Amino acid sequence: MIKTWGWPAPMISKRFFSGFRWLLQQPWLWLLLWGGGLLYLNHPAPSLRADEAYYAQQARWMLQHNNWITIGWEGVPQVNQPPGLPWLMAWSYHWFGYSELTVRLPATVAAAMALGLTWRVGQRLLPPLSGLWGAAILAVLPLWIQASKLGTPDMLGVALPLLGIWALLHSEDHPQRRLSGGLGAGIAFSAGFLVSGVMAVLPLVALLPYLVRGRHSHHHLQNPGLYCGLGLGAIPTGIWLGRTVARHGVEALYPLVSQFRLLGLPPGAGAPAITLEPTARLSYYLWHLPLTTLPWVLLTLVGAWLVGRNPQVGRRTLWLGYPVVLLVGLSLVEPRHGSYALPIYPFMALLAAVGLHYLGRLYRSAAPSRYRVALALGWGLGVLAMGLISAGLALLLTPGELMSPELRLYGWVGLLGGIGGLVPWIIGLNRQGRITLLQQWLWQGGWLVGPWLGLAAVFLTGLWGNYSPDIKQALHTGAIASTLAHNRVHVVSLPDAPLPGAVFDQSHTMILLTAYTPYLGELLTHWQDLPSETYAWVNVQAVLLDNLDHEVIGTVDDWQLLRAPFDRLLTPRG
Repeated sequence: MIKTWGWPAPMISKRFFSGFRWLLQQPWLWLLLWGGGLLYLNHPAPSLRADEAYYAQQARWMLQHNNWITIGWEGVPQVNQPPGLPWLMAWSYHWFGYSELTVRLPATVAAAMALGLTWRVGQRLLPPLSGLWGAAILAVLPLWIQASKLGTPDMLGVALPLLGIWALLHSEDHPQRRLSGGLGAGIAFSAGFLVSGVMAVLPLVALLPYLVRGRHSHHHLQNPGLYCGLGLGAIPTGIWLGRTVARHGVEALYPLVSQFRLLGLPPGAGAPAITLEPTARLSYYLWHLPLTTLPWVLLTLVGAWLVGRNPQVGRRTLWLGYPVVLLVGLSLVEPRHGSYALPIYPFMALLAAVGLHYLGRLYRSAAPSRYRVALALGWGLGVLAMGLISAGLALLLTPGELMSPELRLYGWVGLLGGIGGLVPWIIGLNRQGRITLLQQWLWQGGWLVGPWLGLAAVFLTGLWGNYSPDIKQALHTGAIASTLAHNRVHVVSLPDAPLPGAVFDQSHTMILLTAYTPYLGELLTHWQDLPSETYAWVNVQAVLLDNLDHEVIGTVDDWQLLRAPFDRLLTPRG
């Protein structure tokens, strides 16, 4: 008999297949492949969005000047958000360099944590597999997965409250770790202030029904570790606030606090009305949240109904009370923005998993009146999938002169999403005899394949992830690229007076130019402040450049890269 390393070959083969079978049975492996695969897929040439570029440049300025206190724009204090995200970005730059991937690395890591925490938290639901299915559904919620690859603080604001909730539940299951669990929960919740600012209060308020209603069973409110954790987690925020006040005065903190206003309360005297959604009303989240989570919001309602009527499900004030109170709290404060509702998504996904499991039970049922409902839903999805495939093929096969390249990219989304949407219909066509639990899981999983493939196409084509391709390409070609690579470039800021055209787009372009300029100089108020024979980005509508002895290196939208003349002054408009 052939032997290998002292072990018989059949025994090695048996051990290998036994280990492989054990590995396939691990939920974390499937979650890693499912969620991690979608987080890994990216366009080969990504580019930043304007809000990402804003945070990215703040973090780069911190790292270059070793100034970890000032939050602003090129050294000008603008304390309109806490420093948690810029700090993480700066550390990412320090270890991995400056790129789009490192700008988005903190959000991506937080998204991976949120997926794992959703799985672990959802194991307390009935059935326990709802945690795994909920994490899988969360990964294919479009707005959530898009935020996981954006250099913004939104995903950190999702992961930290989830971490705190998991720590509380973990301390319930392991009473001997009650103190450490409360300590971890307190740190996670108070650390949210370093990322989300005053908005971090809302998850704590939303958790009150669970903490108060079940205080006689879990005793979290009597846990000293929770309060110690809240105090310890607030130390970095307190130090930063104290240093900011000492350096810039207490008035520098007003923009940070003024963003959080109760409904109907006007901003203070002299304060700007900060609004991310100018048309947002009290009912904003009531239509925005269902619209951005279709069709899973329908399963969420089914799951909420099942959880509410099942007395065997514990912690219903958590599964139902937390998202409802958080939704009400978000509706009562201003400003309102779709990304602020992201902390609700994990609980919506968990409830949707309960609803999906119910559909799977209908599919597995032997009663024709029950399984025909599931088959009819599969047929409906199949019809929709065929429509997506047809639309996708039409976009891809239309001659180039009749179709713009940007619109053609959506053809891949429709084609791949439609192919995945056929899976439940195909499985339903082959339904025969007694249905096993594995067949039920395959049918349930088929509902997720279409969204997964569609979102994969969205990322691979750059519809999400490559937000500013024209600007990035212009900066990396020709004379502009060589100038930026070897020279320090200043920026002449936009004037306060409105410019002809879209001021919003022009300011976005300025932010992107600063983020993609390797050696950024100072932010200048007037063109006359530009030193002799230096370079600057100038908005052609903001500065009169006629009859001036300057050299135009290149143009990007309404911005020009100019070289100032020798010992000459340029006069700004007005």
